[in-house]
Amino acid sequence: MLLKFKDLEEKCSSLQYVKDENVFYLQDAADKIVCEYCPKLNLDSEYDPLQYKYLFLHNEREDYSENSIFQVYIGEQRIGWIFPLQALLSNQHDYATNKFFLRYAYVASWLLLNNIKSENEKETSSEIFLEDFYDDSLTILVLDNDNISRLNESLNIEHYTVSLYQYGYSWSGRGNLDSQIEKPDKRIHLKPIAKELQQTKYIYTMFEKEIPKTREAFARFHTYYQVVEILISAVFEDKFKIFVDQLNKSVESLFDRREELGNMVLEKQRVKWLFAEYVSISQREKNILDEQCKKLLQENDKKVGSGMAENLYSVRCLLVHSMYMLSEYSQSILDDINKAFLDVIMDMLLTFKISKK
Repeated sequence: MLLKFKDLEEKCSSLQYVKDENVFYLQDAADKIVCEYCPKLNLDSEYDPLQYKYLFLHNEREDYSENSIFQVYIGEQRIGWIFPLQALLSNQHDYATNKFFLRYAYVASWLLLNNIKSENEKETSSEIFLEDFYDDSLTILVLDNDNISRLNESLNIEHYTVSLYQYGYSWSGRGNLDSQIEKPDKRIHLKPIAKELQQTKYIYTMFEKEIPKTREAFARFHTYYQVVEILISAVFEDKFKIFVDQLNKSVESLFDRREELGNMVLEKQRVKWLFAEYVSISQREKNILDEQCKKLLQENDKKVGSGMAENLYSVRCLLVHSMYMLSEYSQSILDDINKAFLDVIMDMLLTFKISKK
């Protein structure tokens, strides 16, 4: 902690919580009380804050409130709680008397106070408030190190970036404002990105920095389609490996299979293979995206294909070659395509699997 008021010589460098008073006292190096923090909630100091860590996330959805308080699970293991910072600043929500939340609220309050970094910025005050040092629109994810150690493998929170985004949370921007999210019932179950993609760092960068940005429809579609391009590269590698393995068993078949080799370099074919063989997307999501793609193609007198994958590829071609010709109505259709496309690419990243032929 580093808190120094501009008109006071002493620095606050430690804190003490007095349970009977429900007060945090911020002290200088000589343990002299400089100021205090009085929580709105009646905290429970059962847990040792040093066994926990926290991360900030963003979620500014209209359906997000101080009641959006959830336990976070990976598989059957609870790894922590996630809640808006506002939930620490109010006692009017549903968890205000929940003893388990109050323990996490204590941990979160202690960690936030202990991590204050403010020197010569504020005038002396006998009482401080968290919102003086932290944006109260933030969300805090509090992680239990002991519970995390019980997982089958070490936790890399990056692997869960896409899953968090599905629930509305992002590392930057305002969160996922586009998806229709089914509100969790007390628990959030996070899923990792597909193992085959966990070393592709650019995917994390996209969801951490690019996808949360507010941008025009064409730029958003282009960003989303980069996910498809990443995956069809993996599809090509897999298909080519299978081709070579089979060719080694029968070199004589090369002439007969030259058309198959030619198909591998066609982007359209790889997109079709991707959706047919490598990912698991609900039929509902496919239908929604397909209908919007067909709508845009028909509006611009383009041929409609035989399925969602083909129509998505046709939309990509339309935007690359004729984007400047799109009407305002076509732009509005593209907005609807992007909303459906976002849901699809998140499921793609979570379910992608290389074939084992």
